Formats: sequence, structure tokens, C-alpha cells
Amino acid sequence: MKAIAIITFFMSFALMSIGQSPKFNYFGVKSPGQKIELFAPDIVSLKNSNEKSLAISPVGDEVFFSAGPSWPECKIMHIKKIDNQWTEPRVADFSIDCFATEPAFSPDGKYLYYSSSKGMQDIKQYCIWRVEKTGNKWGEPQKVIDIADPKIWEFHPTVTKSGTVYFCCWDSLKQAGNIYKSKYSDGVYSEPEKVVLPFDVQGSDTDPFIDPDEKYLITASTAQNSKGGYDTYIFYKKKDGSWLSPINFGDNFNTPGDDNSFDISPDGRFLFIYKQEDVYWTETKGIFPHYLQDRPRKSHASKQ
Repeated sequence: MKAIAIITFFMSFALMSIGQSPKFNYFGVKSPGQKIELFAPDIVSLKNSNEKSLAISPVGDEVFFSAGPSWPECKIMHIKKIDNQWTEPRVADFSIDCFATEPAFSPDGKYLYYSSSKGMQDIKQYCIWRVEKTGNKWGEPQKVIDIADPKIWEFHPTVTKSGTVYFCCWDSLKQAGNIYKSKYSDGVYSEPEKVVLPFDVQGSDTDPFIDPDEKYLITASTAQNSKGGYDTYIFYKKKDGSWLSPINFGDNFNTPGDDNSFDISPDGRFLFIYKQEDVYWTETKGIFPHYLQDRPRKSHASKQ
């Protein structure tokens, strides 16, 4: 499939499904509009550090992101609004005694999910953890998803309104990833299952972002004749629960090198892009392709 240029139709119904976060002022930084600009220099985008995975609380009073020299030696940073003032970035309490990365809020703000090698001898052996917020405090970390095979590591959780966690399942021997999901019911996570994405050419898929209502999925992948390395794609879900063909985000976002997937702000206004070891942002308006409910779709034979 050709790389598709960014279509200028604003997919308002999908972005509005994320929710609203009117209280977050983006640290007073002026909107970049349709430009791609560095986000919050010296607040989030720090010097001599590699930042990614910006997580903004749904009510806009806390921000988490991962930072550090390079993976696996990452920490999750925490910024909190107290008396209408933002604190300086500091290592989150649950990340002080371990390496951790890629935080993500649940849509209701009750939980923060992340990936960590906490308690492991091999600091690369990451799996999915979460902390629960009670009042103004975060509780003790709990491991929630850990595939038993030590060669398989779990990264980049992203959560739906129903509690389903999408994540990257990384095969450390093959050096390749696939997107998996685990459903949440009665306090228990189900056995993770692979998310079948209809790429014409299969490759490595990483760093998912799921719409809270599961209307679309964004992921980085080496599949589908990418421009080079990992490109970023978006999939829209059909009524039957399967996924439409991938749409490449195009030349404004994908390069001949490796490109990370994106995160979207809780109010749906901004796209956060991770490149050059910093966080960049741009408005979502004018970026997302129009969702054609009944658009024709080729039949794909997906390899398992």
C-alpha cells in the first residue's frame, strides 16, 4: 500500500471519544497549530535525556513521561500541579527502585500503567505494571501482565474504557514485536491474545496507542513497504470488530529511519511525537484521515 498523504479532514467523532481535559493548560505553552514543534522545553523535553511516552491525567493535574540516557536504563518522571503551580520533574515514587518506561493513564484516571523490569535480575526483562490512585496518592505497584516465557518482554501499555490493555509483545530473540491485548473482567486480566493487523507484508509492530472506545489503533511497524525502518500507521475498526487496511501517516511524520508511534492528549487536541530524543507536538486537527464507514477493502491473508 502506498504511503498516503495526510488528509485534511478532521475526524472529530473519533477524537471526541477520547474525552475532555479542560483543566490542563499544557504548561502555558502556545499551541503549535499545524507545525510540529518541541513540547515544553526544560519541563518535559529535557537536556541530555531521551524522553517519550507522555501521559497526561484526564483531569489535567499530573503528567508522567519516561526519561533516561537510553533503554533499559529508564525512569518515569512525574510532574504535579499543586496550588496552581507545576512541580519540577522528579522520578515517580514507583520508579525510584527500578527501571521503568512508557506510562499510560486509564481513561478514568484511576490507574497508571507502565512497563518495568522491577524485581528482575535481567533489567531488560520488562513486563506490564500498574499503580492505583486513591485520593491524591498512588498505591503500591502491581504486576498485571507478564507472559511466562523469559524471552518475551511486554512494553507500551495503552488502555480502553473497558479496561482492556493493548501492548507490544517483544520477542527478544527474533528482535521483533507484535501487538497483543488482554481483557479485564472481575478484577482479572485474560490470557493475552494477538491483535491481527491486516498488513499486506508482515513485519515487526510496536508501541500501540488505542482509542479509549477502540475505534482506531495507532502503531509503529516495519511492515507494509515502509519508507525505511519503522513507520507509523493508523487502523480503523470495522463494525464486525476486524481492522481496516493500514493508513501510513505520510512524509510529514515518517522518515527513512525508525519512527515511533504517537500519543494523543486526553482532550484529543494534540498529537505527541517522539523523535530526536525529545517530545514534539502538533494539533490533531487536519491530520486524521476521514473514517469511511463502508469503504472497500481488499482481502488480506494475515500470517500468524
